[in-house]
Amino acid sequence: MRRILCLLLLALLVTACGGEDVAVEEVETAVVVTLWPNGEAQGSPLTAQLACGPAIGSLPDNAAACTVLGGEDGRMALAPVPADAMCTELYGGPAEARIVGMVAGEPVDARLSRVNGCEIERWQVLRALLPAAELPV
Repeated sequence: MRRILCLLLLALLVTACGGEDVAVEEVETAVVVTLWPNGEAQGSPLTAQLACGPAIGSLPDNAAACTVLGGEDGRMALAPVPADAMCTELYGGPAEARIVGMVAGEPVDARLSRVNGCEIERWQVLRALLPAAELPV
């Protein structure tokens, strides 16, 4: 199943990036990112694809996004905030995002929001993966 998902993501990326030659075996990280600037229930989403090794995709800086995913902070930010975490009561706006695919050969399905300090911190760590958008204040 993971290999099928990786192949599908790679096909999307190759199509989106003009057919650059990439060996499937090299791609252990490939994700699709969906961003809803006004929240998932509001408006149309922005979507981007990314594959690493080499860095190709439709993000403003694919190499920077791959660097984030390759680092420990990036991988940790993909995990949900623990239920017992103490988070500041900050609200960063209604934007939501979802990152689905493979990172370092492991499946990922991360949902991001800006509803409190913990979630805003995750968002900031992973911001290089988010499609460019003017977020509401």
